[in-house]
Amino acid sequence: MAEVDGEVVTREEWQRALALDRAMSALAGQSAPTPEASLQRLVNERLVLREARAAGLAATPDQATARLRALLRRWNKDEASFDAALAREGVPQSDALDAIRRLLVVEAYLARLGSEADAQQWMAERRRRAKVGLYASFSAPPTPSVLAAALPTPPATPLVLASAGQATASPTPALAPQPVVDERTPPPAPMAPPENPAPDFTLLDLDGQPVRLSQFRGQVVVLNFWASWCPACRAEARDFGDFAQRYRGRGLVVVGVNLREDAATARAFAEANGMDYPLLRDADGAVSRMYGVVGIPTTIFIDATGGMRARHVGVLNADQLADYIAPLLADLLPTEQPAPDFTLPREDGRMVSLRDYRGRQPVVLLFYRSAGCGSCQQQLRAMQTEYDRFRARGAEVLAIAVQGVTQASVVRQLGQLEFPVLADESHAVSEAFGVFNRLGDNLAAPAVFIIDAKGRIIWSHIGRDANDYPAPSDILSRVP
Repeated sequence: MAEVDGEVVTREEWQRALALDRAMSALAGQSAPTPEASLQRLVNERLVLREARAAGLAATPDQATARLRALLRRWNKDEASFDAALAREGVPQSDALDAIRRLLVVEAYLARLGSEADAQQWMAERRRRAKVGLYASFSAPPTPSVLAAALPTPPATPLVLASAGQATASPTPALAPQPVVDERTPPPAPMAPPENPAPDFTLLDLDGQPVRLSQFRGQVVVLNFWASWCPACRAEARDFGDFAQRYRGRGLVVVGVNLREDAATARAFAEANGMDYPLLRDADGAVSRMYGVVGIPTTIFIDATGGMRARHVGVLNADQLADYIAPLLADLLPTEQPAPDFTLPREDGRMVSLRDYRGRQPVVLLFYRSAGCGSCQQQLRAMQTEYDRFRARGAEVLAIAVQGVTQASVVRQLGQLEFPVLADESHAVSEAFGVFNRLGDNLAAPAVFIIDAKGRIIWSHIGRDANDYPAPSDILSRVP
């Protein structure tokens, strides 16, 4: 589940910790910590125990038993209640006593450091210096309610049972001062203030040039914190490279923030994994602390206004990235960004190019899923019903799907369609517009793009399922 300076935290260990946290929280009458908080607690515990054991500190089983009895008295519980709580979670009593022994060792070491503030400062410094990689994925599906929420506060305590009244030591330091801003960087264009603004910063890229986060205002930013030593970062690196290439020039930029590595190391890793996007060096960890990064990889999704919309801790793959950015890209519209050009065969074999319409008329691109898609047939027939109105507005409709010319001909005949049906058999055009495999089944998501006579995307709708497409009247109302 994680690595701490190369030392592994296994899934089994984490699951045992989760079960114990649930049992002890129930006894204390408190809410159980989140799975991420439990994993972060294990990471922090490793850092403390490493130095505590080097200092010769230990705790005996009798001391653990005495602490347990004291806790039960504080919670007004007896040993039968304790046994029942453990049984409900499937936790052996030996696991609980071992955890309490570790707690006693951690407490003894932190007490040597002085006050609670001293212990917090010590933990914050150890977390800054530690190499913590997270394989786990801690994020709810990117629904609008999740995307609208503020970033969660990083878990604070390294101690087993700390929430039950024991001393704590937080790894989250006070917010560090922002790195120096290069005043030569032009300010972003005025925009409405975001609801949850991403802290601005300036870092040097791998060539030593300053890059400011706010210079990307107006685009969706995928801010990824990583390091080459992190196995989980290595697992997602190529997906990030492919993702950045796929969405380049479409209102989105990936920005990688490398933690505490030299430029040569970061560059070698990036080149080996196709990470061809802005890569910045957080040499002292100030920006990662600013964003509450306590383990990597961590990815922050920032909308075009500069507002933070989601946070994902752990590995991301290409499909998950597409899910996160879909609503953020939708918010960009109307984008008035150049539409990717293409040339495709229509159902009768003739070739059609988008550039043929430039300077002449607007185009409605209608991506449907396949010849066998019932909801797609309904959409196409509905568009045919209104086709005369589109033509009266001076617009052409082009239907596109990931299929061959033969299937395109079948679709046109079944729907008695008058507008061209194009075959995107290689799915290159569907990929260029970001609708291929959006729903995870090697088909295009239902989508509509309106291209004005200057070749710019001025409106679009990308469906979340096979039945999610706008009414023809809604599309028509947006045609210039």
